[in-house]
Amino acid sequence: MRSDGKRTLKRLGLLAAIALVLCGPRFPLAESTDGGVAAGDSLESAGVAAHPYDPGQILPPPCPLCHDDQPVPVHRWTLEEVRRVGDAYADSNVVRLATLDSLLRAGVFGDPASRAAHKQAHLLARLLTLNAYSYMIHYGSDRDTVWEADESVLRPAFADFSDPGIVPLARLERARLGLGHMCARYDLSQMVKTETIIGGRRLRVRTDDVSIQGQRTRVLIMDLPTSLNDVVEVCLTEHVCMNVERRVVDGPPAPYEVFIVDSMRGLWVRKAGLHRPEAFVFWVTPRDPRRTAPPDLPLIGARIYVPHLVLRLPSILPDLHFDDLREVDLPQPILALDYFRTRRSPSWLEVSSMRGYKSWDSIGPLPDEIRRRFPDH
Repeated sequence: MRSDGKRTLKRLGLLAAIALVLCGPRFPLAESTDGGVAAGDSLESAGVAAHPYDPGQILPPPCPLCHDDQPVPVHRWTLEEVRRVGDAYADSNVVRLATLDSLLRAGVFGDPASRAAHKQAHLLARLLTLNAYSYMIHYGSDRDTVWEADESVLRPAFADFSDPGIVPLARLERARLGLGHMCARYDLSQMVKTETIIGGRRLRVRTDDVSIQGQRTRVLIMDLPTSLNDVVEVCLTEHVCMNVERRVVDGPPAPYEVFIVDSMRGLWVRKAGLHRPEAFVFWVTPRDPRRTAPPDLPLIGARIYVPHLVLRLPSILPDLHFDDLREVDLPQPILALDYFRTRRSPSWLEVSSMRGYKSWDSIGPLPDEIRRRFPDH
């Protein structure tokens, strides 16, 4: 039973990939390495403060991005910008995968037909391709501009690209990123049953009044299928907000970039109980498209932080407690859905039914600083 609970909670990590946008005229196709953290320094000592767990908060108060009067210009994205940047990220990943395929065929990884060569190309694909965190953290960390969009602008990106995120666009009045924050506002004034499209999949969405910590609360509920043929309910209040940050750390155990979505408010998941994720962490060896061999210690992983995690079980069985920092599936690379439909992927990458690739797994240990930042309670 503990094993089944672990598998279910691993898939709950999907909910924390809160990618609110795929748009804008500026985008980082190559990750910069500024703002790094020196070896031996903690993330907190670099100015990244941990946030206390607040079990009593249901509807988040206004966040820095809620106000109309912003200290920097507000740029409202257009539909053309959405398509342009979506294509740019997808095309960049296609080039990176094609380059690895060419290197494999040229024998750079050894015998092109060998399993070892395929394994090395697959590992480099995980280390080098760009996912939702590349643009989400980029715009959310912008100190010079607040970026804004709504359902009508974001819909094409969520319909045409794989794994753009999981936040439902239905009833989305406004999404904003910038100044180290992300913010989404939903219109929940009416009881509705509808659909939202994410990565080409139609998912059921509805509004309902549910009990959260003993308080009757209006939420938007999305039924999210998982690879375990099960459904997780993602529940959002009319205001969802969180902090974002990115750092480059020298180690230990080796250099890595870390992307953090923290202080998540207004979002719950319901499966074997109601749980509120506090943070999501993704880390990877600093990405360099020119890399032709894995580093001595490759690092890539993702964790969801759900403090005080308990699964409520039926009958007289005791509740199960798990580690608060849970391993989850890696985010998949951003690609146009046509890329999968036309079967243009290299033969050493096996496409999954979840609009991504199979065996897209973590590698390497959990960095010490991430464990210290997000301890078990």
